[in-house]
Amino acid sequence: MVLKRVNPELVDMLNAFPPLALDAEILPQVREALAAGNQPLEQTEVSIEEVAIQSYDNQEIKVRVYKPTKEIEGKLPGFLWIHGGGYVLGTAESDDGLCVNIVNSANCVVVSVDYRLAPEHPYPTPIEDCYSALCYLVNNAAELGVDTDKIGVGGLSAGGGLTAALTLLARDRQFPKVHLQFPLYPMIDDSNNTPSANEITDSMIWNQKLNDAGWKMYLGELHGAEDVPVYAAPARATDLSNLPTTYTFIGQLDPFRSETLTYVTKLAEAGVDVEFHLYPGGYHSFEILNPTTSIGQRASSEFLNAIKNGFESLAKAEENTAV
Repeated sequence: MVLKRVNPELVDMLNAFPPLALDAEILPQVREALAAGNQPLEQTEVSIEEVAIQSYDNQEIKVRVYKPTKEIEGKLPGFLWIHGGGYVLGTAESDDGLCVNIVNSANCVVVSVDYRLAPEHPYPTPIEDCYSALCYLVNNAAELGVDTDKIGVGGLSAGGGLTAALTLLARDRQFPKVHLQFPLYPMIDDSNNTPSANEITDSMIWNQKLNDAGWKMYLGELHGAEDVPVYAAPARATDLSNLPTTYTFIGQLDPFRSETLTYVTKLAEAGVDVEFHLYPGGYHSFEILNPTTSIGQRASSEFLNAIKNGFESLAKAEENTAV
């Protein structure tokens, strides 16, 4: 029944996508296969530099820094990007193309964090790596040419979950100040027992079974506990006040639909400005897997415009305050 509701533009890719299995034993092969699929970027007007930084445990992690090569007057907004992959897959490099598009669309500096993955590095390492990358972006703003009054954070899927967790963490630690967040179809509810999770039980790129595997590996001994921290599973947070202005979207046939709907409702009721889009017929990561379709282009362009418009709104508010 669910398959009949998939947007016709998205059916061919869904049928062609190989079934994914997740467990600790086969993760190395899955990661290797995904890395082999990365396509080198054509030359762009964006420079990409890989930088080593220290994380919370004094271990070295990598971030990729994307900057316009054209001459810029003044400072640019700064944007931290967090890749997806169920907390167990993915690399910063795999999102090079998307990060270049963010730079070009929003005229900003992007830092993409290559956070360590579960199960080798379960919670709290991935979120702490993301926090370290955010601190790097802000603490090195002068060198990067970044305006610390215009800081955004975004990510998709598990990266969206880490985005939501990171803005909670930065709020509670009272540093750094994040002005905009873009947690796209975020993986935030470890219960895996919402209406949409129970609806999307098979196939559809990401489903309840895969979600369960991802959460078990990410949470480790915390999985199934009553006191899972909100920085691990942000759906558990009860206080969403004083969080950044938020933009997010999701396909209606995504297992994260219900938790995203609940999250944006709680944000709005907490007084946070929210823009949210629900795309009928869209499954998990439909816009990434189907970039040339009209629905994929619409979702991607609306997201990129939201970053651009968000930074422009911050600039206007700054101008009005100065008058």
